[in-house]
Amino acid sequence: MKKNKMINAATCDARAVTEESLAGYENITINAAILIINERSKELLNKYPVTMNAATVLEIPDGENVSVQSINGKGEIGPDSDGTGVFLMVNGKLVIADGSQEAVKSYYSIMVNGKVLMPKSFEGRFSNIQVRGKTEYYPDGATILKADTEIDDLFIARAANTLYYCSGNLFFLDTGIDSEKLLSKGLKFTAKRVVIAESLIGKQVTLFDEEAEIVKVPDGTQLIDDDLELKPKTIKKYGTRLCVTGDVSIKDAEALSSLEYLFADGTVSVNKELEDAFDEIESVYDELRIIDPDLGLIVDRPMVKVGASVLGKYPKGVRVEDCAKVTLSEDLSAEDIMEKLHIVDCAMVICSKEQEEAVNMIAEDVAMIQASGQDSDDEDGEDGGALGTLGSFLGKLKDTQIINAAEYKM
Repeated sequence: MKKNKMINAATCDARAVTEESLAGYENITINAAILIINERSKELLNKYPVTMNAATVLEIPDGENVSVQSINGKGEIGPDSDGTGVFLMVNGKLVIADGSQEAVKSYYSIMVNGKVLMPKSFEGRFSNIQVRGKTEYYPDGATILKADTEIDDLFIARAANTLYYCSGNLFFLDTGIDSEKLLSKGLKFTAKRVVIAESLIGKQVTLFDEEAEIVKVPDGTQLIDDDLELKPKTIKKYGTRLCVTGDVSIKDAEALSSLEYLFADGTVSVNKELEDAFDEIESVYDELRIIDPDLGLIVDRPMVKVGASVLGKYPKGVRVEDCAKVTLSEDLSAEDIMEKLHIVDCAMVICSKEQEEAVNMIAEDVAMIQASGQDSDDEDGEDGGALGTLGSFLGKLKDTQIINAAEYKM
């Protein structure tokens, strides 16, 4: 008996597929973000029982020598980059340097799943770039800074350019900074947001692009470049005026009572009993989350399992948010789910058929709800997201070959 074959890959290159490799299987399924074919392989794939689920199909003419380069994270193209005969796929961020126009054009094709950052003058000039996400432009000639950058005397002394770009926050917090030297060097800054000490605004406001958001903070505010759980030792180390580049968790009443000012470029989570005290403090943040001890909160987990025992701990129920895979135990009744469970912004929920209707009622912005007659996380299963769940099920079938890979050549 012929076997089935399933390929789960970010990039599947099928240009070299042979008739012999296809004829050996009863069914072949290709799940890929990008499927690369040519005229010859397309004819073969259509000739045999091949199911192709691809977000993008890239067809390269027969005879063209094109290689695939994949980058997960940050990629860069500079003036000296040579993309001749290269299909570049970036899952993350692609930075295109000033003066790299010909280098970009040298690539056969570029696909970015995420963000592209390029000079303003490059806008609309490239037909070989596809972006699934966001394209951001910076001023020509500017030096690109990291998303959160503090400007101090050391930065001024080392500055070799006059124009700088920051896609995130620029911090001017040191009130002792040499403003005269800053101005004499002719430095200019383009940024999404400028966080600046109050006494510096009059001296430095002309340095910033007019579109930048200006956030004024009290003199003496100290920068913490990370997430933060506020504790008395935090106040002792950094003082009572804080500027945080990430999320802030506030559970300690003593530490909160000493806090005078808080800027947070993220979410501030405050225990419910401290809500009134926090309201008295001057603060700037992206989002405020009040933590109720009677309401369970599960956030930002790759995988989580929720059962009756978990719901039983919280009188007001449980909220599951920003998790990749949520599995519900069979001991959860439909009534429990409706009354005490809220699932928001999760990729996948695994439940029983009896639970499915209730899950559909309480789920919000969930990509996939998979109902089955059994728990997907049983002792024989393997976790791995949507494809992993499907692969775990099919892997039990002796007549199915499964391939999971970032890149696969047929």
